Amino acid sequence: MAGVKLYLRTLGGNPVLRFVRPGGALDALPVLRLFAYVDLRAHVQLGSGSVVKAAHPDCVVDTGSPLSVLPEYIWSRFRPGAVTPLPFDPALPQVRRFLTVGGGRYPFELGELDICLRDLDGRTMSLRAVAQLTRDNGALQVPMLLGLSGGVIDGRILRSEPDAAAPFGQAWALEDP
Repeated sequence: MAGVKLYLRTLGGNPVLRFVRPGGALDALPVLRLFAYVDLRAHVQLGSGSVVKAAHPDCVVDTGSPLSVLPEYIWSRFRPGAVTPLPFDPALPQVRRFLTVGGGRYPFELGELDICLRDLDGRTMSLRAVAQLTRDNGALQVPMLLGLSGGVIDGRILRSEPDAAAPFGQAWALEDP
């Protein structure tokens, strides 16, 4: 079974959410995100500035996002032809052509591209995904979001299982059946 590992980690530093349980006991939870290592080197245009950030962006697997999201600071560094444009159906209302993410509301275009996932053990997985390419003039500085539909989990298994040796006690993977 082919697949890649995914990784639980905190996003930016080591944030912890502290709270009081009924009865007054203090408790805390780490603020975790599910990360994938993405290799977009095949798409990046050399000499386009911030090449490393665009070729290997931070990437969060967002199980609440229907599609993948690529902020402009990533996709604007791609070579021409790296993304296949997917024009909106003219009947799609204008209000549906905006994405609310990262504290803002941004217009987007749809495109399809090949994405290579890698894990720390050297395994790779290629997938072709539909993504929302934000038009934000570089204002949106969130990680790339890997959403669930549009080719990411289609026909694949997103698996989590207890693993005492893994960070935060869980092992995650995206696998082909």
